[in-house]
Order: sequence, then C-alpha cells, then structure tokens
Amino acid sequence: MRVDHYVTAIAADPARADVPALLTQDEQVSYRELADRITRCAGSLAAAGLAAGQRAVLVGENSVDMIVVLLAVMRLGAWAVPLNARMSAVEIDGICAHCAPRLCYFSGESAEATAHAGRFGAAGGEGDGLSRGSIALREDGVQPDGSDDGSAHDVAVMIYTSGSTGKPKGVMLTHANLDFVSQASLAQQVLLPGDRIFHALPISHSFGLISALLCALRVGASLLLCTRFSAEQLADALRHRGMTVFQGVPAMYARLIEWAERSGEALTPNRLRMAYIGGSQIDATRKAQAERLLGIRLHHGYGLTESAPAATRTFGHPPPSEITAGWPIPGIEVVVRDGAGQVLPPGEPGEVCIRGPNVMKGYFRDPDQTRAAIDADGWLHTGDVGRFGPEGDLTIVGRIKEMIIRGGFNVYPAEVEAAIAAHAGVAQCAVLGHAVAGDEEIVAFIEPQAGARIDTRALEQFLRGRLSPYKIPRRWHVMDRLPAAATGKLLKPALREMLVALAAKEAA
Repeated sequence: MRVDHYVTAIAADPARADVPALLTQDEQVSYRELADRITRCAGSLAAAGLAAGQRAVLVGENSVDMIVVLLAVMRLGAWAVPLNARMSAVEIDGICAHCAPRLCYFSGESAEATAHAGRFGAAGGEGDGLSRGSIALREDGVQPDGSDDGSAHDVAVMIYTSGSTGKPKGVMLTHANLDFVSQASLAQQVLLPGDRIFHALPISHSFGLISALLCALRVGASLLLCTRFSAEQLADALRHRGMTVFQGVPAMYARLIEWAERSGEALTPNRLRMAYIGGSQIDATRKAQAERLLGIRLHHGYGLTESAPAATRTFGHPPPSEITAGWPIPGIEVVVRDGAGQVLPPGEPGEVCIRGPNVMKGYFRDPDQTRAAIDADGWLHTGDVGRFGPEGDLTIVGRIKEMIIRGGFNVYPAEVEAAIAAHAGVAQCAVLGHAVAGDEEIVAFIEPQAGARIDTRALEQFLRGRLSPYKIPRRWHVMDRLPAAATGKLLKPALREMLVALAAKEAA
C-alpha cells in the first residue's frame, strides 16, 4: 500500500472517520478532515507545477500543514524532502542544490521557515493546503529522477542524513520500504487504535516521520503535535491530556528527569501504556530513573535512516530490565560480521548488517556510496558494532569509525559514555578519541543536569570502579549544552571540530 492511502483507508471507515488524527493546542483534525485536506492540497500542488518523480523540499516543523503537504506530495507520486526549519541557510541551500527540487514549501507556522522563504523569494501559497505557507518554484527544467515506474518501489520520501561523515546524503526510501515498516509495527502492536501519542520527534527525521507519524496513521491513533520538545509540555500532556504513548530520544528523557527533580512533581498515576526510546542508547541509570518516574518499563529499538529506520525492537518480549536493542523485526535479517565478512557467533562483537524490505533504495545521485553501503547480496553495512546475546537480542557497542585504540587496546565510546552517565549530575556525555604522539587519548564532553556541578576528579574516581584504567578519559570538557540535532541526538562531528580547535589553540 502506498503511504498516502493510510489516511484515506481510515477516513473511509465510518467507525473511525471522525477519530482525531492530529491534535494541537489550537485545532483537532479528524481522519476524514485530514484525508480531504490531503486530496485538495495535492490538487493545489499539481496546479503549482509539481509532477510525479520530482522532488519537493518542505521546510518547517511539526504542524498540521507540514503533514498535509508531506502526504499530498506523496499522493502525487513526487518525492517529499522534509527539512527542519532550524537548519542554517547554508545547510538548506546545499541540500536544495543537491536534490534539485521542482518546488519548495515553507510552513507559515514557523518563523524560521518564513525567514528561509524570504531568501528564496517564495510567494504566499495559493490553493487548498498551501494558504498557511509559501512556495517557491524552481526552474521548469527540473526532471524526474527516472527511476520511478508507478509502483510501490517508487521513492516516497528522501531524508538527508550526515551520518558519521558530516556530508549530507539523500536517503531514498520507497513506498514499499515505508509500507513494510508500518505494517510490521501494526503486526507487533507497537501502536494501537485509540492510542494518544505525544509526538515531539521532528518529522524531518526518520524516527519522527516513520516510526512515530506514519506508523500512528497506519493504525488510526491520535497524535498530539509538539513543535519543539518541552519537558513541561510532556508532563502536562501525561497528567492532563491522557497520553498513552511517548516515543523519544535519550535527551528528551534526560530533560524530563531534570524537570521532575526541579519541580518535585510526580508523573504517576498516568495513562501511559508504552514508552519507547530510540535514536541512540540510553544508559542504565537514566533508564531506571525514567522508569520510576513514568511508572512503566521502557521499550528499546535500533535502526538507522537507511533501514527506514527500524531493524530490531524489544516488542514481542517483556520490556527489558537491561539495556538491549532488542530482537530482529520479523521479516528482517540481522547478522554481525567480522572484517572478513564472516558471520560471528553470539557474544562476539562485529559490524551489524541488515537485509530486508526496509533497506533503502540507495543514496541519491551517489552510486559509489550506495555500493559501499549495500553489498551485492543486499546487505546494508551499518558501520555500527554490535553483538548478539544468548537469548538472540542485539546490543550495540559503538561505531566502527569511532573506535579508539588506546595503548593497543580497543575502546568503544558507548561503554565509556554509559559509565560516565551513571554518575550523579550528568545529563548527557560524549566520548571521542584524539590522536597524540604514538597513541590516542580519550576525551569526554559532559553536559551537567540543571543546577549540578561536575567535579571531574570525583568522576575519575567513580569510573575506576567501573572501567579498566585505559578506558578512563584523561581530558574533560564540561559544557552547559552539548551540540545536538533537532531530534536531540548529539552531534559528534561538531564536538570533533571543537576538539580540533581546542588542540590547535593549546599547541599555539
């Protein structure tokens, strides 16, 4: 099923047509109303000059109009390229230069998007679904990619990700990719009809767009849209608006824990039946704190944009007490390989490789990177290091390119980060390797919890009981806020740039 049909199918069901699909502080949009708005908006986009196979860049944040336009683009058979309005002008211009959009839409509900619209000379939208924003048509010569054939294997959405390289790559995800992932979510009952979901994950990223938005629309749940995450807003929604599901990244849980400690207010009882964490791993201390605060166990998962994004989940098993990425989703193969490509037995760490209907079509206009990522047998090489446990669940150890070799020993930053995060007062942390004469040293960046003070000597002493001596950082940088993407995921490339600049300053 093409993803734009999810809403139409529910709207056609008299028993569910009037169920709220999207909720904001100001409006409530039923599935019937949403389906109608998507249809009318698709007509407006076609009249504006958008055709099947062309790219449409959408600049905004979580809002009803962004979702309507996104699904209307898919309805036309065009490629939706959602971008967060908080991106810089250089970032947005670079992506537009790469993907050559026929049309750019700028949400009128975002001041940042409106500012970008001014640079593009965008005019106020005309027609249904466009009146809240503005559009800029690019040159008439923009051609379809040529790979679309009208089937489910046409590209539905292209999500730009920098991964570990820092250079944005357009991940092409097809209608078939998205249909498989949303159907798998339905089969595993990740989300249920009647769920009320606090939706703060940006729809410009795969977690927020696919695992949250599209999977929720597939099942007929209701989404409370949050433009920018706020722990206070989440707490209010849990206590007063009957939320049954919260899907977030570790930074969101850290902010919620800070809010609870600062306010002294409780979040139980509540109606939550499921809390899920993805994007990156949470440490055991924060997991336990979040579970006590919310009154339920957290579910976990693992994936990446290139796998649309789910590959493993803890669903189908009791919510775990330990940190795990879960079990492969039915229909997806996950193995761990060594450097020679041999599949490793449980307990042995190696590169995580994924194969299945969720794997991307490829990187846009980058066949070399596509071949490097997906081998001839269809395996996606993730660059992540993991190992399977005796029960068949996957644990992510770190990134191949982030591995630090200290005194001849391999050090995975994720293990050191988990130990640091267990120390009182640490909200978030990131560990990097830095080359020194004949070796690498370990450098830690730390973000304290609000009002906390980090004593690095006490922290080193704390780590001596948890890590081998060669794994303990020798340099510390404490910052009010670590650089993060709109999802809350820490930006290690930005920290690496800071580390290089600090080293150059010290050497001068």
